[in-house]
Amino acid sequence: MQHTLINKGYNGWSQLGIFLGLWGGGLIMGSLGAGAVWAMMTGQGLMNMEQDMLNPAYANAVKAVQLITTLFVFFLPALAYAFICWRPPLLALGFKNVFNWKVFGICLLIILASSPLIDLLTTINKAIPLPAATKAYFDKLEQSYEQQVKAIGDVRTFGQYVVSMVMIAALPAFFEEVMFRGGLQNLFARWWKNPWAAIVVTAVLFSAIHGSWYGFLPRVALGVVLGLVFHFTKNIWYTVGLHFINNGVIVTYMYVSAKMNKESNMSDVIFPWWAGLIAAGVLYLLIRQLKKMTANGHNEQIFFDRKNPFDSTGINHMA
Repeated sequence: MQHTLINKGYNGWSQLGIFLGLWGGGLIMGSLGAGAVWAMMTGQGLMNMEQDMLNPAYANAVKAVQLITTLFVFFLPALAYAFICWRPPLLALGFKNVFNWKVFGICLLIILASSPLIDLLTTINKAIPLPAATKAYFDKLEQSYEQQVKAIGDVRTFGQYVVSMVMIAALPAFFEEVMFRGGLQNLFARWWKNPWAAIVVTAVLFSAIHGSWYGFLPRVALGVVLGLVFHFTKNIWYTVGLHFINNGVIVTYMYVSAKMNKESNMSDVIFPWWAGLIAAGVLYLLIRQLKKMTANGHNEQIFFDRKNPFDSTGINHMA
């Protein structure tokens, strides 16, 4: 199927500048909105907000703060960028009105097969030597992150489980995929004409923005897997679904652990190291199958509709 997009005249650098400007504005608005929501829901001030967020009593407020933050920092900037630079904007972000369950089945097998590889990368990440001061800094960040996860992961009732599935599994998955795959990966791929570079750079940014050193390589791997799925399908709904399942497994694990009065530890390694090597081979075969299933089905044709205001040549051309 051929999809035609109209670039409103912005080259790669200008698109990136617009994207970063919108992201910066979203960061400011998200911080202000999150602070206001926190104050209204908890009655607490902002000075001790970082410490108070570790208190399980404020778990619902933390979930609301995270939702507001991801909405303004991830989703709205990407959406605004698409409306400014492209026509039709939603198509430019990968919103397609088709969904093939057989393709999604392969995608689901891909995300499941990646689990042993992600475990192997977790082990490797933890084994990377660091200077003492750097290690102490990362250890402190990781401890704070784990405490926050435990605070919001105190999901003991089915109602809390459903709310958590929506607020910390479904919506963040949707917002992040629109930002990273629909927004940044598409921007880089159309600009550089190099899908692998776009996938890897986006995956690194996706991992880095989560601020966890010990989870850096595993998140890069997850970002590459999601990036490959998006590259071959050109459909944001597949990666949103996979990202939601990934988050939903974590929420379900926290819920089951709470019901069994067991402490949840998200950094546990389940698979032996050699399973990661086998998983890499299985992933290669599954991704080849996905490529075959989606071949010649999602082509794009891009046109400029007016003079690029950032291009002194004044040439209207097809990209």
